[in-house]
Formats: sequence, structure tokens, C-alpha cells
Amino acid sequence: MADWIEFNETYVLGAMPSDVATAYGAWLTAHPAKAGRLGEIVGQVLADFRTGLSANPNVPMDEDETKLEIRCVPHALASVVYHLMMEMGLSINMSGMTAFNNAQVYLRRLYTSDEVLAGAVSASPSYRARVIGEHGEV
Repeated sequence: MADWIEFNETYVLGAMPSDVATAYGAWLTAHPAKAGRLGEIVGQVLADFRTGLSANPNVPMDEDETKLEIRCVPHALASVVYHLMMEMGLSINMSGMTAFNNAQVYLRRLYTSDEVLAGAVSASPSYRARVIGEHGEV
């Protein structure tokens, strides 16, 4: 089974960029009613990624619904940070936009892929070319 980690508010607070963490602290001080909002955003993003993973028949799911497959974590983190920054009214630079867009592409790919994520069981690519000659396929 692939490596899974607990993806929750505590993890995100420790992994988010320091400038966003500082802005988040100030935002919470100014808006104490928003105290649970980061947890809600994390929960929504976690559910999206777990649903995408569960759509792939080749991914054995961890039964702990607070865990996320390690390869999804950077993309899920980028999504959480993006949504949090939007909610706080912060401007998002091109790097942040690119990270969010890449995360969305990765997430959508999860829903449509049957790729085996575990590297040990992945197939190697094949470079055999199909050649059609004068007498048919060779």
C-alpha cells in the first residue's frame, strides 16, 4: 500500500508558507468568528482528493478518512492555501495561481485515471513502434 499521511488543519498550519501563516494569524485576530474556517477548507479539499483517489480501481484506499496518499499532499496543500488566501482577501501571485491550476489538473486526472500509483508495480513504458509496410503490418 502507498504511504498515507494525516492531512488536517495541524498539518496545513505547519506546512503552509510562513507569510500566509502570519497573515492567517492576523486575520483570525481580526475575525475571530472565522476560527474554524481553515478546518472546513482542509476537510473539503481532503474529501475532493480522497473521492478522486477512490475513483481509481488501482488505488487501495486507507480506511482512515483523515489520511491522504502522500503524492497528493503537495497538490492538496496548494489548493487549501489558495482557497484560504482568497477567503482572507490576499492577492495571489503567478506562482500561487500556477500551483493551484496544477493541483486542479492533478485532481481532475485522479477522477479519470486508472494509473497505478505505487511505483513498484507500475509498468514500464513501451517504445515498440507499429510499422505498416507494403505487405501489411510488420
